[in-house]
Amino acid sequence: MKKKKVLSAAAAAAILLSMFTACSGDTGNGGNTTTTAAPGTTAPPSTMQEEQQSQAEEISTKEFELENKKIKFLASWARNPANGKNKDVAIELFQTRFGGEVEDIVVGQSERFDKLASLVSTGDSPDFFSAADMDAFPMGAINNMFQPIDSYIDFNDEWWSSRKEICDKFVLKDKHYVAAISPEIEVLLIYNKAVVEENGLPDPYQLLKDGKWDWTACMDMMRKFCDKSEENYATDGWWISRGFCNSTGVPFIGMQDGKVVNNIRDSLIGEAQEFLYNIRKEDMAYPVWDYGWVANPANVGVGKTLFFPTGYWALTELNSEYGLAKYGNAGDVGFVPIPKCPSADALYVPARVNGYMLCSGAPNPEGYACMMYCEAAANDSQEAEDITKEQYFNEYGWTDEMWEMRQTMFDLLEENPVFDFYNGVSLETFDALDNPSKDAYHNANSWTQTKETVFGAVQNEVDKANAAIEG
Repeated sequence: MKKKKVLSAAAAAAILLSMFTACSGDTGNGGNTTTTAAPGTTAPPSTMQEEQQSQAEEISTKEFELENKKIKFLASWARNPANGKNKDVAIELFQTRFGGEVEDIVVGQSERFDKLASLVSTGDSPDFFSAADMDAFPMGAINNMFQPIDSYIDFNDEWWSSRKEICDKFVLKDKHYVAAISPEIEVLLIYNKAVVEENGLPDPYQLLKDGKWDWTACMDMMRKFCDKSEENYATDGWWISRGFCNSTGVPFIGMQDGKVVNNIRDSLIGEAQEFLYNIRKEDMAYPVWDYGWVANPANVGVGKTLFFPTGYWALTELNSEYGLAKYGNAGDVGFVPIPKCPSADALYVPARVNGYMLCSGAPNPEGYACMMYCEAAANDSQEAEDITKEQYFNEYGWTDEMWEMRQTMFDLLEENPVFDFYNGVSLETFDALDNPSKDAYHNANSWTQTKETVFGAVQNEVDKANAAIEG
């Protein structure tokens, strides 16, 4: 079964909140301040247009007979769409076809694991938890916050065989812990096509289609555009370091054969850090350190910044801090993946997972499985893709060219996603690595020295995690 590139509204919301949280805490000292959502329960139900409901009825799903039709979802966002927002296809299938109901338990981003631990310990566990923040695996599985899902999902059937390769990246002791619906784009580059044309630069999307979109072409554009005396800069934002390092095909922290792997001494990561160092050294980075560590995505729309690296979610938000409206008129917005590392064997796309974990002590694992099959069926269907396209055009003002860019980028994502687990091993691993990984770009410090300074602390956490896995 060919997997369609459908991003549910819920997945977009999850990515939005987690990425906003990351950026809000990315200060000069590298703090990790979180955005706290107000606690709540089930969000008001939303609707789907009648024509879209008819399309959803055509989607094939696995049959379930649910005795318990309610499942509970714990996150810093609601799986149910807010009133007035379009209902995504997976929720529509779960509700109308199986009589299912999702109860949302919404807590602050920094409170998720404490709340989960409390509920599990008191026998009042929720059923499922988002894996999209890439901070629940392997840490949550090691700490028995989540349970394997192999007894409830058949990874060899028609709904899962096409995505088993991704699910296999979230395995401990031969057991799967994440129902991975699809990879999602962690970092991409947004630009303004009119600005690019006015400056006599090639369109990055055309370079991509021509097979010429690599670091060399990107750096050439940056150097031609930048003029510090005019306050014209190449890049801004908080995710450029993660994006270019992962574009080598090598994550800082990987998973291999169910074990955690420390890659920070890998030479390809060193090449990426050298690229970032040169951006900073040549004064091409927007100096957030001179502006209270505040990024300015609106500079893209007015022709003062060439590229803004951010998450895919920014393209499906209009007026948020990093939303689509910041980059100019929708028809002028272009976006491409992080360019290919010249030393890598392919164009690798920094990724996170659109997927869900089964909580320990979940009262309704069968309901969780049914919802996961609904997610998979929706993600695979042309009907759902048509609904998603209509919603993007109507809600966000997308154009046919933007949709083509999206399809091209998601095709590349499916071929070569790169999942980085440095946020999922331990809080200590994240603290040891997150800010140092940005040091070359922010402070023009050599990665050669930085990596050796942090290697011991990172390796110690990796060794502890692997020992816990073996235990």
